[in-house]
Parts: sequence; structure tokens; C-alpha cells
Amino acid sequence: MFLPEISLLYSKSAVIYTFASDKDAAPLSQQVTSEIKQFQIPTNNSGPNAIISAPNAAFWFVEFRAGKLGEFFARNDSFKEFAIPENNSVPASLALDGLGNIWFSDQSGQGSIWKFDPHTNNFTQFDTLTKDSTPLFILVDRENDVWFTETTANRIGELIYPEHKMVEYTLPTSNSGPVELAWGQNESYLWITETYTGKIARFEVNSHSFFEYSPPNSLSLRCPVGIVTDALGNVWVSEHGGSAVVELSPGNSTFKSYPTSIPNSQFPISAVATLAIDSQGRLWFVEHYANKVGRLDPATGQMEEFQIPSTEPAYSVLNTLDAQGNFWFTEFGSNAIAEVPSNATSPLGTLVRLSNGDNITSGGTIQADVTVSNALNIPQSVTLSTSSSFTATGSTSSQQISLNSSTLELPPDGHAFVSAQITPNATLPSGIYSIGIVAATGNSSTVGIAFISVKGQFNLLQWLASNYQLLLIASVVALAVVYTALSRGSKNPKRR
Repeated sequence: MFLPEISLLYSKSAVIYTFASDKDAAPLSQQVTSEIKQFQIPTNNSGPNAIISAPNAAFWFVEFRAGKLGEFFARNDSFKEFAIPENNSVPASLALDGLGNIWFSDQSGQGSIWKFDPHTNNFTQFDTLTKDSTPLFILVDRENDVWFTETTANRIGELIYPEHKMVEYTLPTSNSGPVELAWGQNESYLWITETYTGKIARFEVNSHSFFEYSPPNSLSLRCPVGIVTDALGNVWVSEHGGSAVVELSPGNSTFKSYPTSIPNSQFPISAVATLAIDSQGRLWFVEHYANKVGRLDPATGQMEEFQIPSTEPAYSVLNTLDAQGNFWFTEFGSNAIAEVPSNATSPLGTLVRLSNGDNITSGGTIQADVTVSNALNIPQSVTLSTSSSFTATGSTSSQQISLNSSTLELPPDGHAFVSAQITPNATLPSGIYSIGIVAATGNSSTVGIAFISVKGQFNLLQWLASNYQLLLIASVVALAVVYTALSRGSKNPKRR
């Protein structure tokens, strides 16, 4: 089962929280930077796990622990719940088809896929062909065929409309842990995250063939989960075992990592969960362990983060955007669903410019000039920190990125400058790496991101370790040549 266990805390009403600096005493009308609206689910300890947007401002979600489907009406903030007709049902994720039916995965027993008809309230169950398959993510195509992942069975499945015949396809890498799906190139293929192996798979729908993408050694994917594609065909992946959103450009098989901030808690990673992409090409996501909502704008290279006002870490297997572009997510630990307005914004802007180009040898140092700006008409006290793709967790030491100041006092509608010294570890392999400069105030933060090209230094021990198989083969060949030469010499002694 792909889900962390989280203790639950709940309240009974929807509350609007305003993000502002705790140090400022200005009126709320001046302090507002963003709102998160939370709605408590009627069933206690239900474990909301995934949510989708439906027509007429309705939302459907699964209750992982309660074995129910939930429906929420945003127009009057009301709920309906439907008990799944199976003992100990474990609904994990869901999707909406073109006929208005709700499809959801059920991880109980053998594993199954269900259809729920909201017009009749009828449930229909389809067992997976493979036992103990742990079905998780669901996607429906334009032909109303239903696609789903079977995480522990190493398969993706298809229910073919209208007979709903089930077919399964095995991924080429064993025990790859397929989790989420996304459409690519006009639904001609599916993109799949392989959570256990750190790969991305592409499945050709017509030929039923797979192709896998592996990042270079300098940027291994850490437990990829969420996946979406943008208008240019780029593939975006969340690292649930790390602290980044990663972009794959399939045309040249290059990967770029966009780091989040790092939690100031017992968790060493932010654990980005699943992704949603809006009409502006911005990526929305929940940072599970940091308990934040993040939004990355690739066009500006900036990431904004908004603290979720709950004491329990939020978790979502599936997030969604409504017709207005507002972001909706589930809070597994707090038994709620929540909304972030599409126009939410941090008061801070963080721009990172490399002073002397973006090429460096590992162990060397380059400098970056950082501009932090304040969009409010009141002063802001700002705390600075760093993150990067130099490490698996994103945590970055002062030896890797050092700032000449860790705090700033920004004037109203003003800005300030900071200098950063960037020194990749001498053992860092060659590759494209990212650095993040984090500016935080109150309950929001902004991450300015820049990329550098690192040339790794030659390391004999690392080279021997990575090329031992070739060396072994070469040694065997050399010995064979020597043996052959000696044998020929003994059979044909020189005449005297």
C-alpha cells in the first residue's frame, strides 16, 4: 500500500486562514497574501486521500480509512457520502469518465476497480486479473477506457469500454512499482512513474510497448510519484522521496530538478506528493512533510510555497484544479479537503543571477547575486536559507552554498541584495544541477532557482568502481592473448 500512516486531528467547521508575517501589526487588509480554505469531512478519521473536480462546482474524493466515496458541493459547502458495498474497502484514488461515472481503485483483498453511477447510486466491481496487485492511480481516456496502475504487481491495467474487458501489461523492469499515470501526445501514450526504481516509463497505447527513461547518475530520481505533461510535451515528476519537482525533456532525455525549501522539522525532506498543472503551465503540489502547498512557474524559475494551517502533515495521492484554476487537495491527517485560490501569491520575489557564467568544476566556486523583493506596502522581515540538487534530500550545507546574510529587513515595496558563494562538492559527478535560494516571511516563502553545469573531477577510485566490468573483460582478453602467445611459442621452438 503506497500511503504513509498519519495520526489524525480534526475540527468541525471550514475556516479561512490568512497568511501574514507574525511580526507585523498592520491591519489584516494590508497583511493578506493568500488564503487556504479548509472543509471538515463529516465522517471522523476518514483518511481523505484523492480528489477530483466535477461539473457544477462539485468535487469527488475517496475516504481511504472509512471505505467511502465523498462528494462536496462548493456552492453551499455541503457533503454527501456513499458507503462502498464491501467489507473493509480501501479506496485509494479516483477518476471521472465522459458519462459522469466515478471510477476508483480499491486496495483491499485481491485488488479491484469500481464504477459508481451517481445517477442511480449503483456500484460495480471489477477484480484485477493479478492477485494482491495494489491498484492505485486511475485515468480515463476519451473513449471511456479505464487505465490504472497495479503497484505491487508491476503492471498497468485497462478496462476496455463498453464491455469492460480487463487487460494487463507488465512493465519491462521487474518490481518497478508503477504509481501514477499521465497522458502524452494526444493520448497516444501513457507516462508512468516507477516509484521503486526511480525511472519514468512511456507506454505506447497502440503497440503496447514500453520505453523507459533513467536519469543520469548525477540526478537519480528519489521515489517519483506524481506525473503530468505540459503543452510542449515535457514531463513533470514529483520526488516523494526527496525535495524537488523534476522536468524530463523526452526529445533529448534531459532531466532538470527544481528544489523546494527544506522543512525545519524532524523530516529531512519536503516529500513532494502529486502534481497538477494549470492553464498557465504552473505546477501545483502538496509538500507532504513540509506541510505546504507549492506552486512552480517554470517561465520565471520561481517557486512559491504556502504553509497549510494544520498540525498534521497533509497528504494527497491526487490533487485537482477547478474550472477557475483554484487548487484543491486532501488533508489525510486532518480529515479535510482544502482549497487554495488561483491568485494566491507570496509577498516575496527571489531572483538568482549567476555572476560569471554557469559552468564550474566540482570543488570550484562561483558567485550568484540574489535580489529579494517585497510586494507589500509594509516592511517585511525575511529569513534566508538554501536548497539544491547536490544532495539526495535537497539539504545544502554552508560549504556548498553560503550567503553573506541570513536575514533581511525589506522596506515597503522595496528590495535588497544578497551574495551567494556556490561550491559543489569535489566528488560531485558531471551534470546539470540546481540551486535554490529560499526567502521566507510569515507563512509563505519563495524559492529562486538557477542551474549550473558542473564538470566532475577525475577520481581514479570512482572510475575503477564504475568501469570494473570493462576492466574485468579486458583483463580476461589480455590473459587469453598472453596464454595463446605462450602456447604457440612452446609448440614452435626456435631452431638453433
